[in-house]
Parts: sequence; structure tokens; C-alpha cells
Amino acid sequence: MAESLSDGVFLALKVTISVLKYTAPFWLTYCYRKGFLTLDNTYITFRLLGCIAILSAYFVLLRGMGRFINPAYVLFIEEYFKTKKNPIQQLKQALFSKYDFSLLNWMPDYTIESKAVRSLPKISIEKEDRAVLATEQTLLERLFHYPSLLLGYVCVRSFGSSMMFPGSLRILKHMMERPLLEGREKLITLFNGKRYLIRTADGNNLDTMFVDRRQSGGTNGNLLVITCEGNAGFYEVGCMQTPLEAGYSVLGWNRPGFGESSGSPGPVTEINSIDAVMKYAINELHFPVEDIIVFAWSIGGYAACWTSVIYQDIRGLVLDAVFDDVLPLAQRAMPEMLSTFVEKTVRCYLDLNNAKLVKMYNGSFYLIRRTRDEIISTIPGVIDSNRGNELIIEVLKYRYPFLYNDETLPLLRRYIGSLDTQKILLYDQYCGNEAELNSTIEDYKRKNSVASYPSQFEPYRISDDTHCSNAYHKACSNQS
Repeated sequence: MAESLSDGVFLALKVTISVLKYTAPFWLTYCYRKGFLTLDNTYITFRLLGCIAILSAYFVLLRGMGRFINPAYVLFIEEYFKTKKNPIQQLKQALFSKYDFSLLNWMPDYTIESKAVRSLPKISIEKEDRAVLATEQTLLERLFHYPSLLLGYVCVRSFGSSMMFPGSLRILKHMMERPLLEGREKLITLFNGKRYLIRTADGNNLDTMFVDRRQSGGTNGNLLVITCEGNAGFYEVGCMQTPLEAGYSVLGWNRPGFGESSGSPGPVTEINSIDAVMKYAINELHFPVEDIIVFAWSIGGYAACWTSVIYQDIRGLVLDAVFDDVLPLAQRAMPEMLSTFVEKTVRCYLDLNNAKLVKMYNGSFYLIRRTRDEIISTIPGVIDSNRGNELIIEVLKYRYPFLYNDETLPLLRRYIGSLDTQKILLYDQYCGNEAELNSTIEDYKRKNSVASYPSQFEPYRISDDTHCSNAYHKACSNQS
């Protein structure tokens, strides 16, 4: 009773503080205009804060007394400190199998040296001055270059980051507390999952879960699937379920600020996190890079695409409902009059450009387009506005410049935006000679056994003077 009552009070305080923090520009402006920011009101505010502090101290003592007289909690605390004094994996996993607790003061199982953060390849995380300057067309805009960057930083820190990564919001964490607890319990009890804490090069602690299927006897168990969740996703209730059902070994992780992971989400923390997870999988779990598949959902595609560039020899890359560039989606969520300001802010602080990264990856990848997904569509319900379309188009243009050019791109867009019945008609119309097309492709593959992009593959010219190939159909059909 004392525990639940105290938790309720502390939650209310945390939510209130969060609301006041994110709405500070509005209520401070209101108080200033109404003349409430006076010395007398300051004294009243401090008295109110003092009362809140006393109330908080009371409930801290109440919770402490409740735990002190609770036999189950006393037993837990004994085992907790016993494990901290002798932190071997057997004791750690035994503790996790019996109790679920905060990882705030838990010791990491694997640590990346802080100097590694400076040695990470700076791909798609550096501020692109040219892209930023391109948004400044007038002298007035150039004069306000640094003030606008400062304002953009304030917006990102106050609400922008939370809009892009809502899973880090305290209120959502509370709403998901029970499902996450049940998800961890299921992974540990049903799948014999092992929970590990990984410390990244920039000092964040990542809550991870590993399910080892290498001794299961199945062929998929020797392959490791590393999952990257969406902007409100957690490994406990997210992508891990799909590869688990297929018999793969799986390593899931929560990005900084999500679940029990510390820190705040963002492009730089994202890549430091996935880099730490990859190194842990290779060095501690002993999976060869060639046996690792990266599976990403939505905004998790950024970490996955970055990984594919750095670790070119991974087994494969699976992108589910992933966009090409976050900018159009960010502009959609804001008033049109702020479009230029949003562009500058995103390019400087929240630049998630997946298309640029995938073009630097030479391996195979599988893209799943969610046709009716409203999150990655600039116009809800319109297939043509799905940003997954732009991702595959950008990659195809880069990989096969002779096949996908100004002449064939309109047909490609038409094909991608069509229904299944229309796709069949288009394919029959432009790619009817399938046997000869396949022969041309196989001949090119024999002469070029190692994939290298941009490809020099020349399109096979058929009737209607239109370029096409069977690769066209395969690449496009994989998007639906």
C-alpha cells in the first residue's frame, strides 16, 4: 500500500514537472503579460516549492518504511547487494529471472571506451553547412543565421526531440510500464532470454535482451537478428517477436531514453548505441559479422542503415516502414510558414537521411513498404506520398543508373503507386519477354561476380523503345 501510494505521488510530480518544462515558453509569456512575475509572487512560489519538497520527503520515508517491513523486498535487497559484490553472469541472470528492478544503479556487462566516440566514422551526422546555407536565400535570413540555429536548438531540446522520439516521454513510459514488464517476463521465462546492460562510448546505458538459439538444432539459430525499434517502440513489445517466431537468435535493445536505457535519443546517440550493440554481438556473443542480420522498423532504420555502411559484411538488412529522409515528415507536422526554419533545424540537429546511407551499402537489403502507413506518408492514405517509395527510387537510381534514368523513372513511379492488378498489366506490357531478360541478367552476373555500385549493367532494349528488366519487377514488387 505504501509503495503504490508513494509511486502514484512521485509519478504525479514527474508528470507535472514534465508538462511545466515543455510548456514553459507559453506559461512564462502569459505570466509576464499578466504581471504575475513580481517579488511577492516569487516568495509564494518558493513557499509552494518548500511544501512540495516536504511532501516528497514524507512519501520517501513512507516508501522506505514500507519496504523495510516487507519480507519479499528485504530478500530482494539481500540478493541484489550480494550480486553487486560478486557480479558474475550466473548470479546476474538468476536475479533477473526472479525480480524486475530499475537498472539506474546497475553495473554494465560491457563497456565501450569513451575515446571510441571520437573515432566513429562521421557518416550522416555532421552538420551540412551547404544544406543549411541553401535555406538562406535573403540577406535577412543570413544575418539571422546563428540566432535561428540557437532558436532551433532550444526547440529541439524543449519539444522537437520528444516529437521525433515520443517513446522517451515520461508519461508514455508510465503507460507502457505494465506491457514492458510482461514483455520482459515472457522473453526471460518462455525464450530463456538474457538481460544485459551495455555502456556506450558516450556514456549511456542500454537495456538489452538476448535470446540464444544456437543450440536449438535449427539452421536459423546460428544467425543473429539485431532489432532496431521505432520512435515509440521497445524491444519488450516490438520487432523481436518476428525473428523469434522464425527460430533466429535475437538481440533487442532500447535506445537512450527508452525503457530502462539512460540518456536522450538523437542521431549521434543512436549511432553510438548501435555501434556498441554490434561490438557486443561480435566480441562477447561471438557472432561473426557475416551471420548478423539487422532488422529495423520505422525510425530505427537510421541506426540500421548506418550499421550497414560501417559493417558492410553483415548477412542482410531488413527495413520495415522506413523513410528516405525525415525532413519531409517533419515539415508535414509543422505549419507551412515554418518550413525553412524546420529544414535548417532538422539538418543541423535531427538529420536522419536513410537514403544517403543505404546508397553507401553494397550488400543486399529487403524493403517492406507499409502501403497504408500514415506515419511515413506526407499525405495520409495516398500511396504516392509514402516516403518508402522515395527510398527505393533513390537507391535504384544510384545502383543502376543506366536502368533507372529520366526516361524510365516516370514508369517506375507509376508502377510503385499502382494496385496489384495494375502492376500485372504494366509488367506484361513492358516486360513481356521474361526469358530473354533473365538471360541478359544472368550473363551480366557471370561477368561481374562481385557486386559493385553504381552498376554498369546496360538495360535490355525492347519494343516500344522502353528500357526494362526482370530486376525492375523484383525491386518494385518487394515494396508492397
